[in-house]
Amino acid sequence: MSLEKILQSAAYIKENPASPLLPISTDAKFAPVTYFLNELLEENRSLRQNNETAFHYIRQKIDQLLLVIGTIPLRPEELDNATIIQLDPIGIIAESFTQILDHQRQINDQLELAMDEIQAIFKSVGGGILVVDSNKKIISYNRKLEQMFDIKEDQTSDLSCSDIICKGHPPGLCLFDEMLKTGRTVSMSTGCPQDTRHYSIVITPIKDRNDKIVRAVLLYIDITELIEIKEAVANEKERLSLTLKSIAEGVVATDSTGSTTLMNEVAEELTGWSLGEAMGKPACQILNIQKRSETHSCSNIFKDILSKDSTFQRVSQTVLISKNGKERLITLSAAPIRREEQSSPTGSIIVFRDITQEKNMEMERIRSQRIESLGIVAGGIAHDFNNLLTAILGNISLARRMAKDNDAISTLLAETEKASSRAKNLTSQLLTFAKGGAPVTTLTSTRKLIEESAKFSSSGSNIKCHFDIADDLWQVEIDEGQIGQVIQNLVINAGQAMKHGGAVDIGAENIIIDPNDDISLTPGKYIKIYVKDKGEGIANQYLDKIFDPYFTTKETGHGLGLSICYSIIKRHSGLISVASEQGAGSTFSLYLPAADQQLREQSQQNAPTETTEKILSGQGKLLIMDDEQIIREVASQMLTYLGYSVELAADGEEALQKYRQAFDQGAPFDAVIMDLTIPDGMGGKEAIEHLLRIDPEIKAIVSSGYANDPIMANFKDYGFQGVMPKPFSMEEASNTLKKVLTKS
Repeated sequence: MSLEKILQSAAYIKENPASPLLPISTDAKFAPVTYFLNELLEENRSLRQNNETAFHYIRQKIDQLLLVIGTIPLRPEELDNATIIQLDPIGIIAESFTQILDHQRQINDQLELAMDEIQAIFKSVGGGILVVDSNKKIISYNRKLEQMFDIKEDQTSDLSCSDIICKGHPPGLCLFDEMLKTGRTVSMSTGCPQDTRHYSIVITPIKDRNDKIVRAVLLYIDITELIEIKEAVANEKERLSLTLKSIAEGVVATDSTGSTTLMNEVAEELTGWSLGEAMGKPACQILNIQKRSETHSCSNIFKDILSKDSTFQRVSQTVLISKNGKERLITLSAAPIRREEQSSPTGSIIVFRDITQEKNMEMERIRSQRIESLGIVAGGIAHDFNNLLTAILGNISLARRMAKDNDAISTLLAETEKASSRAKNLTSQLLTFAKGGAPVTTLTSTRKLIEESAKFSSSGSNIKCHFDIADDLWQVEIDEGQIGQVIQNLVINAGQAMKHGGAVDIGAENIIIDPNDDISLTPGKYIKIYVKDKGEGIANQYLDKIFDPYFTTKETGHGLGLSICYSIIKRHSGLISVASEQGAGSTFSLYLPAADQQLREQSQQNAPTETTEKILSGQGKLLIMDDEQIIREVASQMLTYLGYSVELAADGEEALQKYRQAFDQGAPFDAVIMDLTIPDGMGGKEAIEHLLRIDPEIKAIVSSGYANDPIMANFKDYGFQGVMPKPFSMEEASNTLKKVLTKS
């Protein structure tokens, strides 16, 4: 019996209250209803006279009826007392069923709307949706899933989700089984063996009232592009990491608060902080920049760069103090990181470069240029001064020989000769600056040289030298006179720094310079010589200038001592440095390249024996070529005094003419002494080439006021048989001539 039939029966009973009872419905669903109606009809007849009692009774029966047919008791506003009293029970029942149908229609409308919404979502959602029963049989799926797995409608009738979507997967990868086992929503990301796509899968169970899984909803989202983006980002990060490792500059990245988020290995090395230590710390703590001004302070740099209107910034030079306190000169640039051009910075990138060695090299270059400029002047002065000394020493030597019977005069002349010889050392210092003034080197063990030079400089002063020299000190190839001069200058400088006297520590040791050492020298073996005083120290602002020519802080100083030291060591391919602390003293360190083993062995085989020079008379025909008349005359007098026959020439052309003439006449010169350089004329260097063509057996001696000229050091390579540096004494001239003339 349908609900409509019940309502019709109820209406009939209302109109015909005396009619017989309704037949009990055979429909199991509505049998209780017809039974209830018959019972109500019977009671209605017996209670019609008592309306009040009927009201409560009927209200109870109506609520029971509504519960039987699956709804809730009527609310008071839907069925008030007046209605109950005025209407008979059958009318109330009919009205109730009408209300029930209205509720049912409203619910159906809402269900249809909800179904439409669900269907719209089902069709339009970006992921694939599959609904299956507990046996994995496909119930429904959306168009997106159909597109993702190329599913045909006629394929799904006898297929399960495993046949279509999990095809090719190992059984252990079936999420559905795991969902059945756990009873909870499960998910995973996996690739599909059927193609190269990747998916995120979420399976949600649907349970009945008994908590039994009856269905499941599977959501498939294609994450292939997301994975590709992640891989691209990972590859980009790897490229960035390789880039950061390969560049020579330090790089530090920060977030918008200035906290460190990234740094490369160079930055780790320069700052002394590892990436793990620096992460999250303020970049100003990592980049400990010494303030030169408020503008260049670290906090202001980051404040400016992280502001909304910030742009690229560059600090030309500043000092970075590493975690262990080491100071480095750096250049620094910073730039904001923005997602969009007009947005506020989300972070910053700081790039900095260590220019300490570069700056030191630049200072070395400038200093070398200054010394080279001075050397041009000094070379000319030394040359002229040596010419004068040659004349002075020559005349003194002659005067001593002529006054040998007068002891008083002879003594005075001897003292004058000694003074002139000391003046020779001054020209040697000037020649250190001269262009082309390379040291005349020999293989030397420096222990004796260091001790003698230091003792000589400290004699008669209020300082005492303490030595700490290694016994196995390597040999070096040096100009002993020049290196001795350096040590003397440094000891004198130390004595002047200690006004009240004291001890000067002098030491030497073997060291090996490593490529990673922060020192401007070619890696290899060196000896290190140091001179340490306990004086007042040198102010920081002067440390970069003390090797500059003419720089001095002393009232009586001329400012050349340390410049000479610098130039000498530089010409020996070495390095001189200073470390000083005000109030604690200064330490000067010399680095000289150690000689190689082969050179040391050759030196031991060719070691000369010491000889004492004496005046040696001789005989023979000599040609002297010099542009200075006074030197020609003095040299002529000295050599004539020694027993030689002498002719003179003012330049190379005249010397060639006289030598060719004598050679052609069969009366050649036994030896020729030639000045190395002639201003505006042919000097000895050019003349020897012509003379060798005239007489390949010529015995030529080169003489020059440029005592450190390379030709003077390697005279044999240019065709000369001997060398006679100016100024020369009578003893030196006689011994040189004797050696040359006696050579076979």
